[in-house]
Amino acid sequence: MVHAPGQLDSAEEKDDVQTPDGAPSPEPETAEDPAAEETPASEPEEPAREDPTANEPEEPASEETPASEPEEPATEDRQEPKTKAPQKKARSKKPPPKKAPPKTTKQLLTGLLIKITVTAALVWALFAFVLGVSVHYGNNMYPAVHDGDLLVSLRTQKPFINAVVLYRVNGKTEVGRVIAVEGSVVDIAENGALTVNGVYPSEEVFYATYRAEGSSVSYPYTVGSGKVFILNDFRQDTNDSRTFGAVDKKDLKGPMLFTVRRRNF
Repeated sequence: MVHAPGQLDSAEEKDDVQTPDGAPSPEPETAEDPAAEETPASEPEEPAREDPTANEPEEPASEETPASEPEEPATEDRQEPKTKAPQKKARSKKPPPKKAPPKTTKQLLTGLLIKITVTAALVWALFAFVLGVSVHYGNNMYPAVHDGDLLVSLRTQKPFINAVVLYRVNGKTEVGRVIAVEGSVVDIAENGALTVNGVYPSEEVFYATYRAEGSSVSYPYTVGSGKVFILNDFRQDTNDSRTFGAVDKKDLKGPMLFTVRRRNF
């Protein structure tokens, strides 16, 4: 074999070694890969360098860094104490209500008549015992009440001084103003001056109050028990207590609540 200068075959090097006579020469070993021969032997590994910080004591964790919290067990693993749900009492199932059969025409008419009768009775009781309603004709209460006004009064309210009231006299409903109540003394002078218990009443009527001609009422007049003395605001109209005396309270329909003006004058 031809070799490069300076290199000897490993087998030839072994041939140069003398062997004893008669000993068989060892067989040459299989030639190794020339690439492996050219690869230099691996250099010895350097010892691992120690980390200078390895032996240093560890710094304590910063106060700002929160310590790792223990992991909470999974929600599925939690077993909350189960409270016993209150047992509902078994309810007996009621059968559905039966539908009423449709009403006949006679039944509908009867029910309608009953409703109309009850409503009419309530309205009658309202106007018979609570409210008084009347249409006024005349100018005896001008300017407080005009001719043609609809008047509504409250029967349950007691009459009081200077109240405009509805009252019944001689089968008619009239309107007037209460001047005096029971026990008061009314006097009307010849010159038209009106006094009650010796005092001029405080009223917004500026007409002179004269006595009624041909009346049996004499002055000073004392109002009897359970009665009131009533005068018209238009004092020239003497169709009031100056003519027929004091009016019994049972004939009163109560003080006027309001008026509904039906005419524009």
